[in-house]
Amino acid sequence: MRDWVKQLAGTVLVLVFALAVGGFIMVLRAQQSGPGAALAAANLRAVSPADGATNVPVSGDLRAEYVSRPSQDPLIKIEPPAGVTLDPGHWDGTTSVVPYSGLRENSLYHVELDQDSWTGKGEHKQVKVRWSFRTGSKEIPTPTARPTSSASPPPDSQTPLIWYSASSLQGLDWNGKPVKSLNLGVRVQSPDGLRLWNSGTPSTEIDDADGHPVGSIAGLSPAMWADDSRQFCAITYQPYNLELETLDGKRHPVGAISVTPGTMQTPQLAACSVLTGRAIVVGESNGYVWSLSMISLTDGSVIYKQSYPNPLAHLAASHDGRYVAEQLAGNANGRPTTLIRELPSGTVVAQLSDISVQAFSWDGSLVAGGTPGNASLSGAQVVRWQTHQLVWDRCGCPLAFQVRVLAEPDGTKFAIVGIYPQQQRSFTIVDANGGAQSVPVGPIVPAF
Repeated sequence: MRDWVKQLAGTVLVLVFALAVGGFIMVLRAQQSGPGAALAAANLRAVSPADGATNVPVSGDLRAEYVSRPSQDPLIKIEPPAGVTLDPGHWDGTTSVVPYSGLRENSLYHVELDQDSWTGKGEHKQVKVRWSFRTGSKEIPTPTARPTSSASPPPDSQTPLIWYSASSLQGLDWNGKPVKSLNLGVRVQSPDGLRLWNSGTPSTEIDDADGHPVGSIAGLSPAMWADDSRQFCAITYQPYNLELETLDGKRHPVGAISVTPGTMQTPQLAACSVLTGRAIVVGESNGYVWSLSMISLTDGSVIYKQSYPNPLAHLAASHDGRYVAEQLAGNANGRPTTLIRELPSGTVVAQLSDISVQAFSWDGSLVAGGTPGNASLSGAQVVRWQTHQLVWDRCGCPLAFQVRVLAEPDGTKFAIVGIYPQQQRSFTIVDANGGAQSVPVGPIVPAF
């Protein structure tokens, strides 16, 4: 009898230990699977600041957006904790908000969210979600550049602009009002239009919206503006590496870029988001897209990777890299089919027909692009992709043309330029409600 009791007690002890170990493994696996899997396991939609974010304020709010409010509040801590203050949290709907302060400038921090969903019955589920971000500086360093004028800038100098080249460089506000005219050649504008990149010269100088030099970059190719309009992502060759370039001419290595071995792919940039700390690099060959990688700008790690055995005819990404539009190739009827994929989960969230997506709106809710004709594109559209609502449509018939699109920063408008044969151009600013304002132009070269 005594031996039987000892065996029973031993069995219970083993079961308790197994349950404890099982809970620990659940936590560990969620961490090892990456932030996306851990978010799903914890019933989370998103966290803010996002994983890999840079230039995060030294004081603000930590936010955890849940699919539905959990039975117990999460436990959140920041490492290293020295000097950090976390105030009592509160709920904003299904979002847990925890104010923080006391972070150091230009420092890397790790956040750990511990979510216990146990209600006192059934499985004791506990998930830890870890992510990292880097704080910015209170003062933005002045780039090394040629001397500039000390005159005070005009009041509209911080208004986002749309630029195009005609006989001179013209800048419009997002209501279509002409506000700038510069005696400069072709330029590539920053997303907010407040800086202009002379990409065609070895000096690769950067000017402000008044035409004054404010810096230069190293001149790597390919390169593209970051969504903060202050930095660039760039790619080096032999070997392939991703770098950040600042306007003082400095290069900041991020990490290696890999393409599918044994192919002729070359990496190209599809998105450069300093605001979320991520870049999207695609592997191209013969005009088709064969692979995609989402790379952390914080440590160079690959957050998400996708190969396309049947290559894509075209790929467009939202500025923050959250969504990509994958245009499938090889349709027998010539009508484009496009998949909208959300990253880093890789989930296909929509399918569109008869639009070649060129850009997402800044908030990611709208897409704009061209519609097919007999030989090329013959129209342009704006579509609310989640509901397939046609917001705006323009027919370029019977002329075939190309479409260039710029998304309004922190807004929902698009600037859409149709480029026709014989140097004909159309220029329209379209808002989220379908309101369209035509801008009278002759032969122009858009700066986007």
